[in-house]
Amino acid sequence: MTKLTPSNILSTIKSDKRIDQNVEFDGEGERALIWLNEGWTWNALDGNRSVEAFILFTNQWEPADTVAFLKSRIKNIEPIR
Repeated sequence: MTKLTPSNILSTIKSDKRIDQNVEFDGEGERALIWLNEGWTWNALDGNRSVEAFILFTNQWEPADTVAFLKSRIKNIEPIR
């Protein structure tokens, strides 16, 4: 299982028109915030969230998310109704 890094996040989301390509990385380099473009949500049942945080491999306190997990979350993106 490949742990998330900034470069594999950017290559995974590249060309997906639903996702804002300007990923935010926190100051400690432990999390990535991925925003969706207007009209899309990570989870409609959770108040139409437009941002999702992912844990990077550099996080010393929590297990890192994987590329497979990111891809599974991307599959669940849906339009806001």
